[in-house]
Amino acid sequence: MNDEVKIDINFNNRRKNNFLIKSLQISSYGVKKENLINILVTIIIYLSTFSFFYFLKNKSLYLDASNFTFLGFFLLSLFLGVVLSEKVSFKRDMEIEEIFKKLYFSFVVSLCSLIILLLIFKVHYVTRFYVLAAMLTGLVIEYYYFMIFNKYKQAKIKSVEHYKLSIKYLLIDGLILTFFCYIEIILNLFPTNFNEKDFVLIGVIYISWIISAATTHKFIPIVISTSRWNAFELQVKFYFRIIVIILLSLIFLQLGFSNSVYFIKALIGYSIVSSIISMFLFADKIKNKTDEATVVFLKAYEMKDPAVPNSVKKRIGKYAFQNIEAAESVVRQKIQFEYLKNYGEVFSVLDTMLDLKSFDTRKALVIKSDEPNNLTAHQADSLQLFVNLHILNDQVKLNDYILDVRKSLVHGGVFVGALLPHHYRYRRYLKNYSFWTANTLYFFDFFWKRVFPKIPITREIYFTFSKEKDRALSLAEGLGRLVYCGFKILDLAAVDDVVYFAAARNGLYEPVKKFFYSPIFKMKRIGKGGKTIYVYKLRTMYPYSEFIQDFVYEHNNLEVGGKFKDDFRVPAWGKLFRKMWIDELPMLINWVKRDLKLVGVRPLSNHYLSLYSKEHQERRKNFKPGLVPPFYADLPDTIEEIELSEKRYFDAYEKNPFKTDIKYFSKALNNILIKKKRSA
Repeated sequence: MNDEVKIDINFNNRRKNNFLIKSLQISSYGVKKENLINILVTIIIYLSTFSFFYFLKNKSLYLDASNFTFLGFFLLSLFLGVVLSEKVSFKRDMEIEEIFKKLYFSFVVSLCSLIILLLIFKVHYVTRFYVLAAMLTGLVIEYYYFMIFNKYKQAKIKSVEHYKLSIKYLLIDGLILTFFCYIEIILNLFPTNFNEKDFVLIGVIYISWIISAATTHKFIPIVISTSRWNAFELQVKFYFRIIVIILLSLIFLQLGFSNSVYFIKALIGYSIVSSIISMFLFADKIKNKTDEATVVFLKAYEMKDPAVPNSVKKRIGKYAFQNIEAAESVVRQKIQFEYLKNYGEVFSVLDTMLDLKSFDTRKALVIKSDEPNNLTAHQADSLQLFVNLHILNDQVKLNDYILDVRKSLVHGGVFVGALLPHHYRYRRYLKNYSFWTANTLYFFDFFWKRVFPKIPITREIYFTFSKEKDRALSLAEGLGRLVYCGFKILDLAAVDDVVYFAAARNGLYEPVKKFFYSPIFKMKRIGKGGKTIYVYKLRTMYPYSEFIQDFVYEHNNLEVGGKFKDDFRVPAWGKLFRKMWIDELPMLINWVKRDLKLVGVRPLSNHYLSLYSKEHQERRKNFKPGLVPPFYADLPDTIEEIELSEKRYFDAYEKNPFKTDIKYFSKALNNILIKKKRSA
């Protein structure tokens, strides 16, 4: 009986396994079948358009040997476009934007491939404008097929006003394009020099205009753009994609230089006028992303017990000073009704940050001053609480001032200060002036207050004339200076466009000999054998950001890919530089100096290295870091997966170093160039 049961169970298990295998096979077949259908549709579309235009030219579908050879090149170029763009692997839940991008990329690759093939094999007997017309017509039909017949998910736009706005903008932009086509192309070429090639090229201009707009959401920037930097990036992509298609078409058609100039002038004129009008229409409507959300996010977070004496963490989130000398203090009443009687909101903020009753009123000081000598009258280690309501932006020799505050506080004492970050600085202009006047003034303010102090040649000029007053500080730099000078950030809050912070004296002050504010700077990293190396990078973070790495990790954690989540230390332009890999170009200096090799694990800071297991930390030190890490070959998501990826790389490298580096470099190159994986 037991044997029968076992046999029956085994039989049922086999049936289940067979069912699962068949299900997987059917599922896999379904995916392959859908891809196969897409391939067949693509071939049918382009063969049909090619045949149509070939018939228009020759009044026959008969292919001689030369045209049959060209048809082979045509199909080969289409195949390369399909493979490299992966456009046949569309999914039902894919948004239209992704479909447009793949079809655009496929068209560009196919056209480039066809140009190269025709040049290599010196094919001159083909009427090229018919071929280009066939490719463009096929592209339009492809769009229609994937958008309408397959009913893919379209991007959702919530408000009807956005549709009206996009239609108006489309009509305005179309009129601008038509105007420049007319004055630069039609007037100069028609009727004497206007031929079939020019007619096809005008069609290319309008089709590339529609395609590029669809892939970048040009006509709905308010809905799509997350910030003005992002809107600018999308506009650049739009004009770049138009230029690429038109230039490739000019090369393919072998248009004469004199005629090509008219098309290029029309394109340049359109791009300039269109971008200016776009800026005036939408710049004031696109919400500029700032670090204000970070201030709100950090407000009243649950703090860990600070490792300092004479302090205690209250359950409600307030920082309290454990007062030994005074059992009861009146400092709260003093601050509320005497020191801050005209600053009710500021007092409310302080009251949520700190348990004011726990401080000795005889060892508390509240001022509003930018004079550094206010602290000279106080002995070292004499204050439990120091409050200065004047913004740090006006303090002369800011680090020296913060160090003087630190010196006057007892260990665990609290410094409450104020800071005017960049985004509130910008908002100050918007409150006092109209949008374009405010942006014009802020443009000059940006260069004087933020660019000049960072460049060695202009730094002395800035400090000579500015007297270090009203200096531009980001939230990251302000907090970074505090941590660098030996403070621990307790809490933040924004009141009337000013950020108020509470920071406890904690830890030792370790001075750095020299800070580098220039665009290229050095970062302290761990190299082979645990040796300290300095890696060159283009600055994408605010100054002093490296000192709050622990702070950001503690409260923001890591996102997919091992990067810090919501990292307010990186401005919008920094994210753009990282996305385009511009920030890592100076690391080639380290490659020349042999601190880094071409392929290898990422050079890490002490903090980031500490996130790995102890065993992996030690093993990592046996290998030289590299420019191209295994991360871009395996694309792991979490810190654990990154560690596992590096372990696999080390295992393979120990067996065959050269082969492993070639393999990982090839995979990384494919992921970066073809699959569009970028640095975050």
